Amino acid sequence: MSISGIPTNSLPATSIPVTIKAPAIVANPQPLPAVSAPKVVVAPQPVAVQAPEPLRIDPVKMGRQLEEVVSMLNHQMEQTKRGLGFSIDRVAHENVVIVRDTNTGSIVRQIPTQDVLNIAHSIESLKGILYSKLA
Repeated sequence: MSISGIPTNSLPATSIPVTIKAPAIVANPQPLPAVSAPKVVVAPQPVAVQAPEPLRIDPVKMGRQLEEVVSMLNHQMEQTKRGLGFSIDRVAHENVVIVRDTNTGSIVRQIPTQDVLNIAHSIESLKGILYSKLA
């Protein structure tokens, strides 16, 4: 490399003093002028809140779906040769599970028991006698 045609390796090794001035630090700088933002007034607005639609249950449709499920379960238990049966007691409004002996067909266990269902039937028949909405 050369400077003005003179090779740099032929220049004498001399040091040149360089002075760098740092910017002056002000002890107490002047505060910036206060700038105020425009004031915005937001008035509360009424919000219309709609209540969610009430859940409508069709008891007839639900009863049909429940019967379909019970029928499907019973069909599946027959296919797998299991001794389980499912039914719905309409008077007591209870689901009934029956465990049968697959060889003899006799009932091994019933949930709820027939005695409990009979009591529930008796209570259903007494409902109008024991309690009156008019009284």
